[in-house]
Amino acid sequence: MGMIGRRKRPRWLVVLALLIAAAVGVFLVYYFGFTGNGSDEAALSTYRVTTATIRFNVTTSGEAKAADESVLSFGMAGRVSSVEVKLSDEVKTDQKLASLESDALNNQLATAEANLLSARIRLQQIQKEASDADKAAAEKAVVTAQVALDTALNDQKDLLEGASDAELAAAEERVRSAESAILTAQNNLRKLQEGPSEADLAAAEANVASAQANLTSARSLKTSAEASVQSTEVALHGAATNYCDTEGRIDGICDDFSIPFSNKQISDLNDSVSLGDDDDDEDEDNDDSAKPALVAATNTLVQANSAYSKALTAKEDAKAAVSAAEAALTSAQQTLDALEEEPDAEDIAAAEAAVTAAEQALKAAQLQLEDLREGATDSAIAAAQGAVDTARVNLSAATAARGDLLDGASQEDIDFQVQQVRVAEVAVEQARHNLEDATLVAPFDGTVAAITISVGDLITSATPAMTLLTPNALEVELTLGETDLPSIRVGQKGVIIFDAIQEQAYQLTVTEVGLAPTTQQGVVTYLATAQLTNFDPNADVRPAPGMSGSAVIATQEKTGVLAVPNRAIKRQGEDQIVQVVIDGKLETRTIRTGITDGEKTEILSGLKEGDQVVVPGGTAAEETTGQGEELPGGIR
Repeated sequence: MGMIGRRKRPRWLVVLALLIAAAVGVFLVYYFGFTGNGSDEAALSTYRVTTATIRFNVTTSGEAKAADESVLSFGMAGRVSSVEVKLSDEVKTDQKLASLESDALNNQLATAEANLLSARIRLQQIQKEASDADKAAAEKAVVTAQVALDTALNDQKDLLEGASDAELAAAEERVRSAESAILTAQNNLRKLQEGPSEADLAAAEANVASAQANLTSARSLKTSAEASVQSTEVALHGAATNYCDTEGRIDGICDDFSIPFSNKQISDLNDSVSLGDDDDDEDEDNDDSAKPALVAATNTLVQANSAYSKALTAKEDAKAAVSAAEAALTSAQQTLDALEEEPDAEDIAAAEAAVTAAEQALKAAQLQLEDLREGATDSAIAAAQGAVDTARVNLSAATAARGDLLDGASQEDIDFQVQQVRVAEVAVEQARHNLEDATLVAPFDGTVAAITISVGDLITSATPAMTLLTPNALEVELTLGETDLPSIRVGQKGVIIFDAIQEQAYQLTVTEVGLAPTTQQGVVTYLATAQLTNFDPNADVRPAPGMSGSAVIATQEKTGVLAVPNRAIKRQGEDQIVQVVIDGKLETRTIRTGITDGEKTEILSGLKEGDQVVVPGGTAAEETTGQGEELPGGIR
């Protein structure tokens, strides 16, 4: 009987078993070689838990604004008589900036003061027996009141007649000038923004070349003129030497002479050779007749002196021409340099301010023209009628006072006059107030940013006259999203980097937080104000009103807290966990977290300082808290 043998297994099963065994072997080698017996820290990326400073920041946009900015207007209508300041002038509080024509206002104040004086005098007079002086004062009060009534009637007549053709023409010309000024300012701004054209550069370069050629020519002419002076000076000295060696010379000419000769000396020389020329009866040998040699020497000397004088004049003219050519070359080169130079932020800001000022000036001129065309307003007519009525009342009162003074006064008259004194006092105060309204003064220390009025302009109380701001005292207006608003508080600090000054971060402190929302296209924003705290107004590069930039506000900060990288924290259900290496083994810890700055998170519980946590996807690291000042996250 044959032996029963074992069934052979298929070859593929053997191969599969070997592969499985190899895989298990690799796993065991990895597990025990890299995760056991204290080797986890070498195989995994870990972070040693330590203390740190964590800041929670809000990033937003901001715009620099002057801490104080005011558009100033006069307190009344009138014609501008003076403008005391210029653009960019620095002014002090209560400094006079401009004024209106105030002759009428001064007259009103003088009239009101005269009426008050009359009322007081009248009160004194009716309380005692009238003297001759009292009677004279009462008569003067009547005359003054009559003058005031005549003035009020004339002013009312001028108002009702309206503006003259000349005034309308002048107002229309101011509008045209303002329109032209806007075009000029806009063109200047456009040129700064776009830069010079090729034609402008070519013309400027041609002007430089022409000026250089003119200078070369002028210098050549100067050299020629100097050479001519030298040659004519030699000739003059030779002629003088020859003259002084000639018989019959004028000794005064030859004794210590200086050149060129004076007009008196030349006249003497000419006279010395003309004696006897007209006397035909005299003998030819007469001593008064000039000898031919002396005549020739004298004429040569006079001509040489004339040539030398002309050479000196030509030399001075040549020097002046060189100076003028040098100035022209300098001007042409400066023009070319200005065209080639890139405009800076201040140039652009100044050009933009000029456009704004021109626009405001046009608006003021248009308002003035409209007022003149529309004629007197109902309120102005009513005010003029009121002035007439008041003047009539004052005249009646002065006349009555004069009559009462002459007739004697009752107690009722005395009481009435006391009331009149009070009315006159109010009128004086109102006149003084009106006079103050005709003068524009600075409400604070600042810089004149815009002037929209000129001497001769007819303006109203609504016409903007000047804009005053404080470029050396800046604040930042921050735009906050609705999710950022709850975390922003007064006193919080941060920094801002302006787009135009990338190399400098400016510190700021929140001073105001607005709660009034603004909604645009469904987006709700709020405004907050911050003060720049390290702004140097004397720096070469400094922020200016209107500059915008990115700001970061540190809304919450904790120092000396335990922190780990955000990448080390994972979520397991509703818990937050980290992997900790303990004696070479991994241990899962449930933690409780606090604030985060986007890179690190505060650990409230579950870890202690020195623990090694696993950081996926990184390199082994050990972080410590720096001691220096750090910028808030988002501004690095």
